[in-house]
Amino acid sequence: MREKDLLKLEFFNLLDQIKVNVHSRATERYIQQVRPITDKQALEEQLRLVEDFMKVYQQVNLYPFEDAEELIKRTSIKDFLITVEEALTVLKIIRLIKETRRSLGELVQSYKSLAQLTRSLHIFSSLENAIESLIDPRGFVKDSASETLRDVRQKIREVEKEVLKRLEAVFSRPDADRVFSDKFVAYKNGRYVLPVKTSEVKKIVGVVHGTSSSGFTTYVEPQSVMELNNRLVSLREEEEEEVRRVLRKLSSLIGEHSQRLLEAYRTLVKVDYLWAVAKFAQDFGCKFPRLGSHVELLGVKHPLLLFLKEDAVPIDIVIKERRGLVLTGPNTGGKTVALKTLGLCSLLFQSGIPIPVQEGTLPLFEKVFVDLGDEQSIEQSLSTFSSHMTNLADFLPQVGDRTLVLLDELGAGTDPVEGSALGIALLEYLKDRRAFVFANTHHTPIKVYALSSDYYTPASTLFDKESLKPLYKIVYDAVGESMAFVVAQRCGLPEEVVRRAREFLPAGFEEYFSARQTLEEYIQEYREKVRELEEEKKRLQELFIEQEKRVQELEAQKREEIKKAVEDIKTRFEDFLLEAQTHVKSLRDRQRLKELFREKVESLYIEQDRPLQVGDWVEFMGSKGKVVELKENRASVLFGGVKAWVRSSDLKRVEPPPEEKAPEKVLEFRKSSPSEINLTGFSVEEALTKLELFLQEAHSMGLKSVKVIHGYGALKRAVQEFLSSSPLVVFHREGYPKEGGAGTSLVYLSRD
Repeated sequence: MREKDLLKLEFFNLLDQIKVNVHSRATERYIQQVRPITDKQALEEQLRLVEDFMKVYQQVNLYPFEDAEELIKRTSIKDFLITVEEALTVLKIIRLIKETRRSLGELVQSYKSLAQLTRSLHIFSSLENAIESLIDPRGFVKDSASETLRDVRQKIREVEKEVLKRLEAVFSRPDADRVFSDKFVAYKNGRYVLPVKTSEVKKIVGVVHGTSSSGFTTYVEPQSVMELNNRLVSLREEEEEEVRRVLRKLSSLIGEHSQRLLEAYRTLVKVDYLWAVAKFAQDFGCKFPRLGSHVELLGVKHPLLLFLKEDAVPIDIVIKERRGLVLTGPNTGGKTVALKTLGLCSLLFQSGIPIPVQEGTLPLFEKVFVDLGDEQSIEQSLSTFSSHMTNLADFLPQVGDRTLVLLDELGAGTDPVEGSALGIALLEYLKDRRAFVFANTHHTPIKVYALSSDYYTPASTLFDKESLKPLYKIVYDAVGESMAFVVAQRCGLPEEVVRRAREFLPAGFEEYFSARQTLEEYIQEYREKVRELEEEKKRLQELFIEQEKRVQELEAQKREEIKKAVEDIKTRFEDFLLEAQTHVKSLRDRQRLKELFREKVESLYIEQDRPLQVGDWVEFMGSKGKVVELKENRASVLFGGVKAWVRSSDLKRVEPPPEEKAPEKVLEFRKSSPSEINLTGFSVEEALTKLELFLQEAHSMGLKSVKVIHGYGALKRAVQEFLSSSPLVVFHREGYPKEGGAGTSLVYLSRD
C-alpha cells in the first residue's frame, strides 16, 4: 500500500498513540515498521495471536528495557570489547526474556497461538550465570572473575593501606594545624597526596600535584610515599589490562550466543508491542471485526477521536448487498469523518490492531487508495482539481476487486456540470473493476446516478435543521440535500439574497426535495419496524435456545437415573454371581456363568435411554443394522451391505447378533505372531476391539509380554489409555529404539 494513503488516513498518528504504552525505544522502532497485512493466512494468524494476547496480557509483567539490538549484533564482531554497563544491559534483557517465557509458557496450553512466541524466547542460563559471576550489579568486574585479578587487587589494597598509613602519620606532626589546610588524604592524578596550605608548602618535601580553585590549598605528594604511589600506578595498569581481558572473554561468549539472543530479543520486542496493542484495546474498548466478504461496521468510531474527546458519536458503515456507497448531505455533516473511519479501521484491522466497533465485518483489501477533498499542492504548483486528477491517474490502473477506494468530494474543484460527469465516469470505471468504493459528493447528478445504480447504495448524513448541528448518523437508500439555503440564512445572509437564490432554482426542484424528504421519512419508519421485528426474532430465538437447554437437562437427568438403576441391578447380579460360584465346581460352568452375567449386564446398558453411538446395533422397520456415522439428529446405518441415513428418533437400539463375536478374529493373531499386533491403519474403535481380543488370546496362551504397534497421535493415546485400564495388563511402556521406538508399546500381562 502507498505510504501517502497511510499518511492521509492518519495511520501513523494512531501508531504514535500505541507507542505510549511500550517499555522500550526498540518497540517504538518496531511499531514504526508495522504495515497492513495482505495475505489472508498471515492476517488470520496475527489476529488469532493478538486476540489471545489481549486475554492474558495483564499476566505478562514487562518492565523498561534498553534498545540493545545493535549491541547484540556488535558482540559477534571479533575482538569486540563490551563495557561493564553493556554487559549489565545484556544480563537484564536475558532475565526479562526468561521471565516473559515463563509467564507465557504457563498460558500456552489454553492459548495455542502463544507457542510461536515461546519457541523463540530462548533461555540463556549459562550466559546469565557467566555474566553474574563476572560482573557486580554495582558496575564493576568482580575480584573473582580471575585469579590474576584477585591477586592484583589484593596487592593494590595492601599498598594503599601502607600509603594511607604513612600519610596519616604525617598529620601527627606538632605543626600539623599550621601546615595542612585539612587533615584528610586526597587523591590527585592517580596518586595519594596531602592538602597543604600554599603558604606552608615548602615545609613538605615532595611533588606538587595542583592547587585548589581558591589557591589556598596545594596538593603535595610527600617523598616518603612516592615509591608506593608508583607501585600503585603500575598495579592499576595491570588491573585494567586484566579487566579488559575478562571483558573481552565475556564479549566472545555473548557473541557465540548472539544469533539466538538476537532472535529472542526481537521476540521480546514483539511481545512488548502486543502488550501495548492489548493495553490500547482495553483502554478504549476495541476489538476485531470478522473477516468476511463485505463491509459492515456497526457502532464504529474514528480511532483518533478516542484521544480527542470521550463523547465521539458511533456510526454504522455498511457496504453489503452492493460494493459501493455514495454518501451525501450537508457540509460539517460528518461525511469525510465517516470515509476516513472506514479507511483507517481497515488499515488497523489488517495490521492486527483492534478497532473501536461494537461488531462488524471487513474484507481483506490488497490495496487502499484515498483521494481527499483538499488535494492542493503548492510545492508542485497544482490546483486542487489538478492534484485530484494526478492522484487518481496514479492509482486507478492498479484498482482491482480487492481494492478499497475512498473518494472525498467527488466531482469538486471544477465546473459542477463537468465535475459531475467526470465523477459518474469514475464510479463506472470502478464498478467495471469490481472495487469497493466509498464516495462523498454534493453534486445532484451523482446523487441521481446512485439512486438508479445497481452497484452503489445512496446514503445521507442526518442534520438537525433547528440547531444546524450534524447528528453523525447515516441513513441508507436515501440522498441528502446540501442545505445551502438554510445554512446561509442561519449564518446571517440577507433574506432577499436567499429568496432570489430560490427563484433561480430549476423548475420543480423544491417539489423534488419535499417529495424526497417525505420518502426518507417513510424509509426511516420502515427501518424502525424492521428493527423491532429483528429484536422480537432475537428474543424468540433466545427462548427457543433456553427451551432446548432445559430439554437436554431433563434428558440428562433421566439418563442419570436410569444409569443408577442399572448400577444397582448390576451390583445385585454380582452378589448373585459370587454366591452361585460357591456352588459350581466345574471351571467351564463358572466361565459360562461369568459370560451369562456379562451378557445380561450389557443388555441392561443397551436398553437404557442414552444417545446413539457409532457401533450401536439398531432396528428400523423390522431390519437390523449397525450405526457407522452420526451427524446432528441423523444416523448412517449399515443394513447388510446397504448404507442408509435415518432419523435417530426412528431407530430402536437392540442387542448385537451373535455373529458379531467373530471368534475367527482371534485365530488371525495365531496365524502370524501371537506376541505382536499391528494396529496402524485402523480406526480407534476397530483398533481397540482387535487389541482386546489379542490380549485375551495372549493371556489365555500364558504369554508374559506382547508388543503393540500403534504409531503416533490419537491412536497411540487411545491404546495407552486402554492398556492402563485393562485388568489383563500389569505394566506397559513405550518401546526402546531397538524395539520400535515411541510408536510401539511393550505390554506385560498378568499370570492369573
